[in-house]
Amino acid sequence: MRKLKLFYVLITGLTILSSCSNSDESNNDLNSSNDIIIGKWRAIEKYESNQIVELPICLPHIYTEYNTDKSVSGDRIISDSYPDECNLLEFNLGIVWNNLGNNYYQIGAINEQGTTYKLYKDGINLVEENSNGTIKIIYEPY
Repeated sequence: MRKLKLFYVLITGLTILSSCSNSDESNNDLNSSNDIIIGKWRAIEKYESNQIVELPICLPHIYTEYNTDKSVSGDRIISDSYPDECNLLEFNLGIVWNNLGNNYYQIGAINEQGTTYKLYKDGINLVEENSNGTIKIIYEPY
């Protein structure tokens, strides 16, 4: 009987430890490959103070890619309507992202603090809000 009780205590302890380990991993790994921003995104709408405004001329013609290694890249979207003034855009500038938790992300150059944005999903789209919430950009998957 003592061996059976010891066995149950051991199994219960291992179960508790393994469940703690899994929750610690998910809490500490906010930047996992399941992060909502991972993927390629193209801007489709912009709002200022909840009023729709025109996107900057080059923004609809490029995509941004948030990679699992926390780097940010992008490139132009090949089309016949690509504006000439957008040909000078550079896309691999050493930009990185960091998940701060609670839908807040820091995005900026390596070894710099960067800018904090609130990023969240609205259906399949990604929504980016500036820190004071007055500017919002909606991105669709690309």
